[in-house]
Amino acid sequence: MGETIRQAGELFSAAGWVAWPLAALSMVSFALCLERLLYFSRVRRNLSADRIRKVADALRSSNESALARQAGAGLLGQFVSAILDNSSRGRIAESAVLAGAETVRPGLERYLPFLSTTITAAPMLGILGTVTGIIKSFGLLGNAEQVTDPAAMAVGISEALYTTAFGLVIALIVLFPYNYFRRSADRALGVLETIGAAALESDTSQS
Repeated sequence: MGETIRQAGELFSAAGWVAWPLAALSMVSFALCLERLLYFSRVRRNLSADRIRKVADALRSSNESALARQAGAGLLGQFVSAILDNSSRGRIAESAVLAGAETVRPGLERYLPFLSTTITAAPMLGILGTVTGIIKSFGLLGNAEQVTDPAAMAVGISEALYTTAFGLVIALIVLFPYNYFRRSADRALGVLETIGAAALESDTSQS
């Protein structure tokens, strides 16, 4: 274990200064991925098939007390509350359904722009480290004393290689959770909009 930590420290040191922003970016991104994973697990439980059916039935019957009881305080409750707040005299309008969707959208898409930026920025930071490492290597080539020292040349080359690898690894690790979170957000919005559309259709047919 100690040897592994020592080797990891040597790799980090060999990567140069770019390793620090890459490390910060990765730690923040991994923490946000964990937060989003827990969030969408709650969303999945909140949007259970049984609860969706009961909320849809309550919306169709315009039973506000049943709506409040069935929707609860989670994502579904926020959506229903926004619909009711934007409805006029118990009549559900299309604008109310859209308002409900826009109310819950920020919570579903929270932190996703940062994760998307990480996917793009991490490889670019890695490439920046590669460029600086190559510049360092060429600088050593101009020094007659350093040209004969393979170890000195290896420092710049390793910095060039490690930072690119680190940036790509971080981007790949974040990419898969990001895609999952994006699909989960779109799926949740689709379910909520379907509920609202069904309620809107029912309200229109009754009128």
